[in-house]
Order: sequence, then structure tokens, then C-alpha cells
Amino acid sequence: MIVDERAADPYAGYAAWKEWSGAFAATDREARYFAEEFRGIALDGKRVLEIGFGNGSFLAWAKREGAVVAGIEINAQMRDAARAHGFDAFDVSLAELAHGEARYDLVVAFDVLEHWDADELVANFRAIRALLVEGGLFVSRFPNGQSPFGRVYQHGDFSHKSVLSTYKVEYLAGLIPFEIMRIDNVRRVPSRPGPLASVRHWWLARRRRWIERSIARLYGIRKLPLDPNLVAVLKKPGANESLPRNPA
Repeated sequence: MIVDERAADPYAGYAAWKEWSGAFAATDREARYFAEEFRGIALDGKRVLEIGFGNGSFLAWAKREGAVVAGIEINAQMRDAARAHGFDAFDVSLAELAHGEARYDLVVAFDVLEHWDADELVANFRAIRALLVEGGLFVSRFPNGQSPFGRVYQHGDFSHKSVLSTYKVEYLAGLIPFEIMRIDNVRRVPSRPGPLASVRHWWLARRRRWIERSIARLYGIRKLPLDPNLVAVLKKPGANESLPRNPA
């Protein structure tokens, strides 16, 4: 039997599979989602770094909101597209970038953390902390490893290395350290604007919260978010701020 010893490349044809065209523009729903997810986080005039910017929808939206944006992306095709649209796109590791002088008010990683193994998570979280100014925020979205509904995203990509959960992110936050501002379901928006869609959206959200509470009571466990994706908002403490609190 002949065995092909070449390692499979999990990123071969990745941009085509993800249907990334290099548009660097947010759709209406993406724009409404970003606005909701970053509600209460100032962007105008802030320095923002996105890790793994892919098709560039967040970079485009954040720039429109007044942020000074830059990104890191391993896909050369998307880096070229970013530069063609006037965005700064780096082809370096987070550790290499952290050794430079650039510092950011906000670092964003949508659907990226699951691509890192345990060692990479620790090293990259440390690099992200170094890249942030005091009081800066790190916002990440990742498949929900504590929910059966997260499996559709977690196991839908050959390049995923880690399964993440509320508990794991809390551990990383304590180790690095970061202050935990929020670890919760993604902020949801209706599929389309309009009053009927808003009412249906509200009713579904209410049902989901009831299911989460019911499961916690039934099994005697802590109430945990169960949507397919989680969002974590972590803060680099300032010089006079306390280190991470332990959420109830």
C-alpha cells in the first residue's frame, strides 16, 4: 500500500469555500449585527485591529464608524483585496506585531479562536494583551463548545483545532490576565428590518432564555448561554484597576 505522507492543508481553497470575494463591504444584516454587538463600545477615532478579517465586512463597517482600522490575515488573496480597498493588512504573527510600536484600543477576532490550539491560544492571548492600550478591549466570537447547537459551526471546518466554552475563556482571562466584561450569546438581530420581524425576534429570544434557565434548573448547573456562537469581551486592566473578577 502506498501512503501519501504529505500533510493535508486545511486552508487549501479556503477563500473559495467560504465564498469570500474580497468585497470589503458589510451587508445590511452584518451592519445591524455589528452595531448591536458593539453597542456601548466607542469606535470613532479608535485604533482597531482585526485578526483574521476574511472578506473584510467588519473592517469596512468599523472604518465607516470612524475607526482607524488594520488587520491580520493568513490568506494572501484577502490581504491583496484589503490593500486594493485601502486597508492596512499585515502578514505577520501576533507575537511579531506585538514587538512593534503599534498599540490598539480594540482588537477583534471573529471566528478565529477555534483555529488555534491550546499553546497558540495562550501565546496569542498574551500577544493581544501586549497590543492593547490600558483599558483596551478584546472582542472575540467563536463556536459555543458548551452547547449542542455549536457543533454545526465547530465541526463544519477542517481547520478548527480547539473547542471553547465560557469556562475555558474564563481560565484564559485569569491566566493572561484580562478582566471579563461579558461572555454571552452573540447579540441577535432580526433577519430583516420591520415590526413583524422584530416581534418574532423578541419572541424567539425570550424562548431561548427560558430554555437556558430550564436546563440550568433541571441539571443543577450554572446557567450558560447555549446559542451556536459565543462572544467574549475582555478588557486589559489599567494601571490602577483590579485584575479579573470571577463572574457568578
